[in-house]
Parts: sequence; C-alpha cells; structure tokens
Amino acid sequence: MAKGTRARPAGAQRVQRHRERAERRGQTRVEVTVPATDVELVRAIAERLRAGGEQAVGLRAALADVAGPRRARTGKELLAFFRASPAVGVELSIERDPSPGRDSAL
Repeated sequence: MAKGTRARPAGAQRVQRHRERAERRGQTRVEVTVPATDVELVRAIAERLRAGGEQAVGLRAALADVAGPRRARTGKELLAFFRASPAVGVELSIERDPSPGRDSAL
C-alpha cells in the first residue's frame, strides 16, 4: 500500500459497488427530508418508480403534473423550454404605448 493511503473498510467497498451497479442501471441515489407521516408514502412511490412498467409511467405523469415544469438551469434548457412552448409559430404584434404618460407633481 502506498504511503499516506488507507484501505477502505469492507462495508464502504460494498456500498460503493452497490452504488456503481445502480448507476449502470440508470438509477441515482437521492436523499429527501419529508414529514414523518409521509415516509412510507415516499418509499412506496420510489419503489413503484424503480419497478417500472405501466404503473410507473402513470405515476410519473401524475407527479409531473403536480410538480409542474422543472426550472431551466442553463441557457440550453431555457432555449429548449421556449422551443417547446405552445406559442411557437404564433404571430404576436407587440407595440409599446407611445403616450408620454401622465404629469406628476414632485
């Protein structure tokens, strides 16, 4: 063993291998904080999403409707959002009001 390096405990190696296998399957570990009364609900939802199938597709669609659209984090995501907008291709005539406004006493 090289000087200054430590061997990983066996338990940590098992956890790392498990996470690597999950990643190869397209899964990512997430940690969330929820009210104690919702713990079993969140676990059940996660289990059904992991299982896949029609039930997962329906659940994912229902949750997406409730959660709303994801906020764009990059310019590329923002551009994709605008390109997917229902307003794409609609001709808009936007003009600024040319009036000088109103008088105000200072």
